[in-house]
Amino acid sequence: MIRKTFLLAAVMVLLTNVGSFSQNEKDSTNKKWDDEKWLNWEDYDWFHWEFYGRPFIEINYGFGGADHKKLKSKFADIGSLELKLGYASRSTFYTEDIIQFSEKYLFGSRFRADLKSSSTAIGEMKSDLWRFGFAKREGYAYKLNNFSIMPYNSSGFVWSRLEMIDYPAKFYLLTNPPMSLDNAINDTEILNRFHEVYRFGTVNEGGIKFDISSSVSFNVSYEGAVIFPRHLVWKHLGSIIIEEGAKHLLDNFIDEVSDSSPYATPIVDFLLNNGLSYAFFTLKKDRMNWPFETEAPLTYETIKFGITVTF
Repeated sequence: MIRKTFLLAAVMVLLTNVGSFSQNEKDSTNKKWDDEKWLNWEDYDWFHWEFYGRPFIEINYGFGGADHKKLKSKFADIGSLELKLGYASRSTFYTEDIIQFSEKYLFGSRFRADLKSSSTAIGEMKSDLWRFGFAKREGYAYKLNNFSIMPYNSSGFVWSRLEMIDYPAKFYLLTNPPMSLDNAINDTEILNRFHEVYRFGTVNEGGIKFDISSSVSFNVSYEGAVIFPRHLVWKHLGSIIIEEGAKHLLDNFIDEVSDSSPYATPIVDFLLNNGLSYAFFTLKKDRMNWPFETEAPLTYETIKFGITVTF
């Protein structure tokens, strides 16, 4: 319900604003770029990680929950705090009203039930998770004077350490209907794969930033994170190749859309790239390295609100 509400709100915001910009659309056959021509194909390569642009600091607060397909027990809802440090760069795209942007950043986060305002229900397990990683955020924006609407898609890699405050054995007689002892033992074995150890994973995020000045912006986003119980390098590499290949095909299609209708590009890019990310995130809930036969991972879904200060 949370993710459906967010996507509906995001689409309504974008469709409401595209009309005012489309009135200014101009005929053009060539893209115009700033002198710093760094947004090229190499920028989409995960192994090309030079940092350019203006430094920024971002703080996010969020709420959501954790899940595992094989668990009978239920996690308590969590709140999150996050800090991002990175660099942002922008280029003019076709007209002065449309800009292309790319941001690369390091981040650290904490997910904990006590960070959420609502109380925990009986039978729900409290947890505490710390994580750190790096990611990139890209998209196209509508620009009107000093105000910009920036829908985006981001992806990254993350290392997480989970601490279970409560375990299934504490609640297996209190659930309704009561959980069997066998299920409580099985859930405990699954959770022990993640408890107090660092685990590798991936993170994807879709959202909208609102630049209210050259230095301050606000954002709202939805994030899906996947935490692997173990890292299978070759299967993970194969899964990444498939996902990045699909994204590259989408990017080519979006380029064709931009040639015909530049003012539709931010919306099309937002819907297609985030739709693709969410589709792969859903598939990975059953197989962490989809389409390969692998274990179910631990997943987090979070709605986040943040503020960014760019220097």
